[in-house]
Amino acid sequence: MTDVWSRDDWPSGRVLVQTATFNERGNITALIEAVLSAVPDAQLLVIDDDSPDGTGEIVLEIAARDPRVHLLGRRGRRGLGSAILEGLELARDRGFEISVYMDADFSHDPTDIPRLIAALDPPAAAPRDIAIGSRRVPGGGTVGWPLSRHVASWLVCWFTRWILWVPAHDSSGGFRAVRLSILNRLNTAGIAKGYAFQEDFLWRICRAGGRIIEVPITFTDREIGSSKADFAEMTRSIGALLRLARLTWLGV
Repeated sequence: MTDVWSRDDWPSGRVLVQTATFNERGNITALIEAVLSAVPDAQLLVIDDDSPDGTGEIVLEIAARDPRVHLLGRRGRRGLGSAILEGLELARDRGFEISVYMDADFSHDPTDIPRLIAALDPPAAAPRDIAIGSRRVPGGGTVGWPLSRHVASWLVCWFTRWILWVPAHDSSGGFRAVRLSILNRLNTAGIAKGYAFQEDFLWRICRAGGRIIEVPITFTDREIGSSKADFAEMTRSIGALLRLARLTWLGV
């Protein structure tokens, strides 16, 4: 099956914002407008996994009018982690310096994007390779979560920090700015393709000597659409984290 692209003649640029979508018709137009308003000099890539609700078609229409907007409509493959990684590698290969990835449901505030980008080059300190939009540092938080999600998130973040030795308080968040040169130092073979990508990616960055910084954000649970995480995906994610633990402690 052939992927769908909006255009091949991308303008040159420094920052590419990307979002992976599946059935986000109700959010995508407003998100594109909000992102380009927050960072007008950036470009935006939507990586859509063949959404049956027509999300990709909406992006194609917008891209035809605005050269800053791009669509990669993936065919024959799905997964949040694989979409993010594909977007990061595409951004690097297109000559961008930084990519910011975020959810498409407004749980991440586009107005926080400039703070994440700026955090990669803190004043009077060494540059960072990844800036995490963090719910678990002072000033960060969540809105609209039930207790069960708070507990699950805390357990994953605790496991990643103390079992996988990743020095981050919020390892499961999906709002991050990445200095794309770090990809050249990573071995991404076998990286988690689903939601455990977030922890796996940080784990690999740490093992490659990358520098992490956390920036407080407020995560607001989605108001339109539904979560894509289900029991099967949670089971796969637990398995992926346990494999990383084995590699961390036993090297096998």
